[in-house]
Amino acid sequence: MQKKGYTHIYYGDGKGKTSILNGMTIRALGYGWNIKYLRFLKNRQSGEMLFFEQINHPRLEIYDFYSSSQKFFWEMNDQEKAILKEEMRGGFAILQKLVQSDNVDLIIVDELLGCIVNGLITEEELIAVIKTKKPNIELAFSGHHITQNLIDNVDLVSNVKLIKHYFYEKIPARKGIEF
Repeated sequence: MQKKGYTHIYYGDGKGKTSILNGMTIRALGYGWNIKYLRFLKNRQSGEMLFFEQINHPRLEIYDFYSSSQKFFWEMNDQEKAILKEEMRGGFAILQKLVQSDNVDLIIVDELLGCIVNGLITEEELIAVIKTKKPNIELAFSGHHITQNLIDNVDLVSNVKLIKHYFYEKIPARKGIEF
């Protein structure tokens, strides 16, 4: 019997959504799963990406789609946003193909929900991917925002809520902890 792959969303304003996805990645690698890890709207160096590069695991393939800038979306001018949109659309096209692959167990998609909020992809496009994925593929997304429509179309939703963070006391992101 073929296993059922569920669709997860980890969202909210709290720290730890990417860490959840990275934990899933490590856990699945431990069991010999084939994993595709897609990074949207993130391109800065991080300890976990350095770690994944160092282990160079044959069952883990990482895709980075944001290479045109180091800026956040709200810092970009219209030309930069147009370039970013092309990059995100290209990444989304790869996601659409991967969910039909016979050789994938888990697809991690970091920060894709931000692409919806910023008009780089549509919610309808994402829901179509969710509905048409091969039934054995586990799919996990992260981002800051979610709609009821997305909640209704996935199997698991966790809200990572910020209660307190030293960032608001002007403490910058710390190497080894936040990145």
